[in-house]
Amino acid sequence: MTLPPPSTTPAPPISPLPPPAVLAPVRFPLSWILEHAAAPIRYRAMTDVARLPSQSADRLSFLPFTHRPALMLAMLQASDGTWNRSMLTVPSTRAEHFEGVGTISAVRRLLEYGWDKDTPPLLLARRVLFRLLAEDEDPEWLFEFGAKGPADEDLARRGRAILREAAAAALAQAGYEGDPRLRGAAKRIIERIAAYLRSPLAQKPFLRVGNQHVLAAEAAPPSVHALTMLAYMPLFRTEHHDAMDRLYQHLSQALPRQDPVQLCGKRVMPQPHLVLGDLL
Repeated sequence: MTLPPPSTTPAPPISPLPPPAVLAPVRFPLSWILEHAAAPIRYRAMTDVARLPSQSADRLSFLPFTHRPALMLAMLQASDGTWNRSMLTVPSTRAEHFEGVGTISAVRRLLEYGWDKDTPPLLLARRVLFRLLAEDEDPEWLFEFGAKGPADEDLARRGRAILREAAAAALAQAGYEGDPRLRGAAKRIIERIAAYLRSPLAQKPFLRVGNQHVLAAEAAPPSVHALTMLAYMPLFRTEHHDAMDRLYQHLSQALPRQDPVQLCGKRVMPQPHLVLGDLL
């Protein structure tokens, strides 16, 4: 049998990819901010947005220390490095200034004010935050999560986990991404989250207890503290890109209608810090 000759018709050329869209430049009202904004905003606008040369930024480093609320907050720190012997508490609606603020909340506020991690209040608080990464079993290190009555190991374990992630977020925001203690804690946190996201439990994390649906005790969705930590650790995110892909899929899904409550031992505890989907 004679086969027909092969076709000599040339294949159509592959159309080139369209050039990437050119984004319009973003206008930033630096001159208006320098004229009207508070000192911390002026300082961060020049250093974080305008990216002034280091020599110019050094000449402006005094600005965060001219802001009266920042100085008031720093003066409330106790000699042990904490604020009010608590970690995540916030001032009540009746507070005039920072009465009742917790240590992690205060540290992050000072960082937002533009204070450097090597300033005395943040150096003093650093020891406390790094110790929280180790999940010390000393009941004194549970702070506001300590039991008011008989000791409950399940609640203590929950409190230590929350404090570890919140401390890691504050240290990452302060610029300690390269510290092996923070990286070790971050690795344990992301491995726990990734193991949960790979498991079948991530697809159906709720179970029925009585007349309500609650998260299983083994469920370990990401918390707002873990996400904050990752936001300030770009190199760490690159090293764990597989976990980041799974995390992206989790954060893109629809938010469940159930409230974030979780079985903790024999109790059902609210878990408002857990992120179960797209909050927007």
